[in-house]
Amino acid sequence: EGDVTFSRVFMWDINKPVTLKTHGIIPIFYPQCGVDKSRCLGIQQKRVGAWVVGFKLHFLSQYLSSLQLKGGFIFYVERETGNFIASSDAKFDSFRTIVDDTTKEVSYAPYEANATDFPLTEVKSRVHWL
Repeated sequence: EGDVTFSRVFMWDINKPVTLKTHGIIPIFYPQCGVDKSRCLGIQQKRVGAWVVGFKLHFLSQYLSSLQLKGGFIFYVERETGNFIASSDAKFDSFRTIVDDTTKEVSYAPYEANATDFPLTEVKSRVHWL
């Protein structure tokens, strides 16, 4: 009950599957009166903490691809950063895998949807607003 906000989307490679992730953040107040002000008339609430819930986003493309779009295409881009999140093409990873040529170390990074080398033309041609 109350305000819920979400963090920016970020890479998650601490455990499998490697994916994009976001956090839902719910403030905790004391006393807990909820959104109905009549529950605590005249009492000042103080924020004493937050409850954070992580959401791995690897399922989004799978879900979008299961929709019956009749030949259509749908995608999500985080407006604040311009990062590509998911699309109805379940075979396309929503992040790039980067291998360092010298150390062979693998890292991951979100795609910028308006990057010149972004591989999905269905997305790249529609994100001029970024």
